[in-house]
Amino acid sequence: MTRLINITAQNEPALKSTLFVALAALLAIASGALSGCGILYTNIRVPRAYRSATPADVKSSPSDPIVSGEACNTSILFLFAWGDAGYAAASGKALKDHPNAMLYDVKADMKALSVLGLYTRTCTIVTGKAAQP
Repeated sequence: MTRLINITAQNEPALKSTLFVALAALLAIASGALSGCGILYTNIRVPRAYRSATPADVKSSPSDPIVSGEACNTSILFLFAWGDAGYAAASGKALKDHPNAMLYDVKADMKALSVLGLYTRTCTIVTGKAAQP
């Protein structure tokens, strides 16, 4: 009995480090699963909130065109990142052919693509109707 207690006491640091590594791995896997992102590969599209004008707030017409714009960020190796994936950039791109129009009835999405963290691209996509002033 005393020999068993001695062996356990000698292995306690190794046991603690093994438990820590196992817990960290479990936490990483769980957070990836709950966030909708894969550890090896991610290609998702999720809705976002965007408060916009409604058809009653603008001079809407049934002939108002549906426009869409996409703005993206890119990251390589988790070391370098660039881009503007903001709502303003996406809205500006949506209205590029209608510079005087007002965007209303807007829906916003986020699209993400990642491969092992070596390459990641995250985009905001804004789709709505363009009302003429």
